[in-house]
Amino acid sequence: MACKSFLKKKENCILTLLFLGILLLVSAIRYDYYFDLNDDVLMKDILAGVYTGDPEGHNIQMLWLISALISVFYRVVRVLPWYGMFLCFCHFLSIGLIVHRSLLLTEQLEAFGKKIRLLKGFLFLTELFFALSFLMPHLVCAQYTVTCSMLAAAAAFLFLTTDITLPAGAFIRRNIGTVLLVFLAYLIRSEMLLLLLPLICAAGVIKWSMEKKIFTGEHMIKYLSVIGLILLSVGIGQGTHKIAYGSSEWQKFNEFFDNRTELYDFQILPEYEANKEFYESIGLTEMERELLANYNFGLDEEIDEDLVLKVADYAASIRQAERPFLQNLMDSLKSDYRRMCYGPSHNESDYPWNYMVILAYVAVLVLSLMDGEKKMPARISSAALRLGFLFAVRMTLWLWLIMRDRVPVRISHSMYFMELCILSALGLILWIRMAADDRSWKTGSVTGMICLAAVLLYSVMALPFTIRSLDLDTQAKAERNLPYQELYQYLRQQSDDFYFIDVYSSVGYTEKMFVDVDNSLANYDIMGGWACKSPLQRKKLAAFGISNMEEALLTQDNVYYVQEKGADTKWLIRYYRDHGREITLIREKAFAGFEIYSLQETAEGKAVS
Repeated sequence: MACKSFLKKKENCILTLLFLGILLLVSAIRYDYYFDLNDDVLMKDILAGVYTGDPEGHNIQMLWLISALISVFYRVVRVLPWYGMFLCFCHFLSIGLIVHRSLLLTEQLEAFGKKIRLLKGFLFLTELFFALSFLMPHLVCAQYTVTCSMLAAAAAFLFLTTDITLPAGAFIRRNIGTVLLVFLAYLIRSEMLLLLLPLICAAGVIKWSMEKKIFTGEHMIKYLSVIGLILLSVGIGQGTHKIAYGSSEWQKFNEFFDNRTELYDFQILPEYEANKEFYESIGLTEMERELLANYNFGLDEEIDEDLVLKVADYAASIRQAERPFLQNLMDSLKSDYRRMCYGPSHNESDYPWNYMVILAYVAVLVLSLMDGEKKMPARISSAALRLGFLFAVRMTLWLWLIMRDRVPVRISHSMYFMELCILSALGLILWIRMAADDRSWKTGSVTGMICLAAVLLYSVMALPFTIRSLDLDTQAKAERNLPYQELYQYLRQQSDDFYFIDVYSSVGYTEKMFVDVDNSLANYDIMGGWACKSPLQRKKLAAFGISNMEEALLTQDNVYYVQEKGADTKWLIRYYRDHGREITLIREKAFAGFEIYSLQETAEGKAVS
């Protein structure tokens, strides 16, 4: 009896753990876990000590507080894949919190009586298939931007589903976890959290609007306190980050990093001939402009934050002239329509996420219109205001992203997941409220079940598409990685040498999170990228006796250049010639699709094959 009582008491926790266990087994048995992009690989390398030789707290992409904490784990036990484990923990934590809260909420559906267990099973199955169809690709191929978004979405779901009848003090205490989730999300990817913050605020406004009396002192304390705690946590994260990166060297690099991001992520590098007058005015030669184009700008010490800012500002002015604001807005509206409404056969479609969001809006609208607590005009107005407000906020954010040409999958899926969590929370709240009302319990209960069945059916239909896409993605990653693995294994064996790798020759590589973990110092680096010219790179190069990339390649016998086999080497010859030096490239080794060269200064400047 005691055991049965314990199981009943912990039923929701047990079901949540079972849910996560199934999700973990299905994803792990069929696939290996990858870092989705080489950005995450470099972040891991910095934290683990692969990049500089020591686990570093300054991870550049994350805020200092969380980077420093993860690096401490690497300092304690260097051989474990802490960063990959951290991302996976955040993913399953976010999902587990949502599943547990939703199961807990179903206990308020008293109209189902003894059938509540069947309802829980139905909800469990629906959420499981949703996770498999929509979230599994991001669990298998982890990316820290999505990790941030999953934590933020879980926070929005928990906040919206907090018992609205709680007094101010209890309400605030119940949402401490919500605040901590937002805080952690901000530390992981501050820019993404700030992008999602309007949706979190929209969720707060919608929650507040559900109070019977909105503008009371207690309600202002309830909601403004939670918002205030979120802002305070953001301030703490940003403040500690500013202090940690307060040195002049880091401030100079951060300025370079921001300008580089603006140029590469949001602008198009202008061609040289058509803009020769501008480039000459800032002292940038055609060859130096080519370094910006092929990302190997680390070769030239003269390419600094001021020069990159001038190029980014000029590129922005050209783009604005070519695409006036109104034209850009109209094009973006059309693009947003295609993303939202087109099916899988269209290259701009966000299938299957787009149709799930449409289904969620329809479900919440139907549930709102059947709310027995209000008369029909009041139902229509409240549904229109809440859903219209949420849709307006999401449209504004989407248009901003599309107008900036910055909607990669890691951002678009994050936006959809946040929106779905808000809509799901609203749907559950309305379903519970109707099922508890004597006038609408029967209709409300049936309507809620129909909506849940529609979500389950669509998730099941989307699953084959997801599996095919994920199969292709992981197979492509495995095939692309094979030559890189052979290359990096060879380079590490030459421990007394150092290798600079052409940036475009390195971008195809990512890494498995939990297989062949090697956190020892790597004797190679790319010639550009987001860590280039940072204090971390200078520390790394100094460990190998290198102070200047351009000089080291030419004057140090143990420093080599690496690129993909068959790629053009003439740009490197032109660069040195532009700087008054003739060079010869001597191919030392060719294997696994790569070539390794040494550089020699010569009067002839002819490449040797």
